[in-house]
Amino acid sequence: MLTPLSSLSILYPKHLQRLASIAEKAMAKQQCDSILIHSGAPKLAFLDDYHHPYKANPHFTWWLPITQSPHCYLLIQTDQKPVLFYHLADDFWHVPPQPPKGFWCDYFDIYWCRDLAQVKREIKRYSHTSEHRAWIGEDIGLACQLGIHKVNPEGLMHQLHFARAIKSQYEIACLTQANDMAFAGHQAANQAFMAGKSELDTAFAYLSAVQQDSMQMPYRNIVAFGHHSAILHYQHYDHRPQDMSQPQSFLIDAGATFNGYGADVTRCHSRGSGLYQDLINAMTQAQAKLCAQANPGISFVDLHQQMHHLVLEILITFNLVQGSKDELLTSHISSAFFPHGLGHLLGLQVHDVGGWQQDELGTMLAPPTPHEFLRCTKTLQENMVITIEPGLYIIDSLLEKWKSLGFAHLLNTHTIGHLRPLGGVRIEDNIVVAQAPVKISK
Repeated sequence: MLTPLSSLSILYPKHLQRLASIAEKAMAKQQCDSILIHSGAPKLAFLDDYHHPYKANPHFTWWLPITQSPHCYLLIQTDQKPVLFYHLADDFWHVPPQPPKGFWCDYFDIYWCRDLAQVKREIKRYSHTSEHRAWIGEDIGLACQLGIHKVNPEGLMHQLHFARAIKSQYEIACLTQANDMAFAGHQAANQAFMAGKSELDTAFAYLSAVQQDSMQMPYRNIVAFGHHSAILHYQHYDHRPQDMSQPQSFLIDAGATFNGYGADVTRCHSRGSGLYQDLINAMTQAQAKLCAQANPGISFVDLHQQMHHLVLEILITFNLVQGSKDELLTSHISSAFFPHGLGHLLGLQVHDVGGWQQDELGTMLAPPTPHEFLRCTKTLQENMVITIEPGLYIIDSLLEKWKSLGFAHLLNTHTIGHLRPLGGVRIEDNIVVAQAPVKISK
């Protein structure tokens, strides 16, 4: 049986055919005769000669698995082989770039270019498709230097972004491999946590197991102990070892990348707290119900609202809220504990583009009140890849907001006080939408 990794070379040609069909349809509709996609370039820090970490243009990595090669250009034309102008300059400051190789190379015409001047010379070979050429990339000045004035045209971008929501089997294989890598990291991080390591050392254990450095991560990993786990995007790593005489909670939201595609997985662990473990178990069961419902034709907004009902049941079970069910519902008290969206599209970007986009024209559907942080309002389609990541946290600023709205009597402050030092829980899996949804995280 082929593994996702070994099947890439088999799946890639069909992926490329699909992209060519998408691009040609979009070019015809937008009256473009070609598209030039820039891989991007590293940016200098202000008043410094040090570059920020480079991140490739996702439209570039959609076509080919090159993630660490800036200054490259990809030319797409109708009914022709894609053309790659690959940056291959001498560089004694860094490891010099190497000629591209891999299962994908035979599907491209490749020119090795040492600088922009050589790109300009080589691209003249394709002047017959340059009159209505579109540019996809951040650097507008560079597009002008190349004589391109259709820069990230809105109609073209809408069509491409809408298409990116549906993943090819090649893309799903890449996402599966990223999840497999992340799984090794999650195991190592849990072992470090249970051994009493600090947040910082636990974060290092994760990276070591994944065999990627922090710049290769799809996002900054969240490694949060205790009350830190109630900070949704906790951005620090405490270096102090744990106090092993006290119960401790642990929330880790961490991924990995493979061929430009990212995993985004969250798990929680308890050391010595029955309350926190019970909360993990309850949230895991509720989250699994939602994962099983991620079928084609289902509204993601409906899934999100169902999750709020499940979170409210957990709040009632754990005696965190009190009062009549009707008042608990009308007050939207669950949003004080679960303030973010249920999940998002996943792919070349962790929060993949087009979550609100409803059609190729770019029609957007904003999330309903009071769920303004929901990142996806789509009706699910087969082979979309999404995250399902409900949470429940003790966030004092939100609890104070609900108190100020006149709902203090609905909050059981005694039980909330017991949970406050443990922060909160979030369980997140990566799901391929199908008649029987496929969980690619472990």
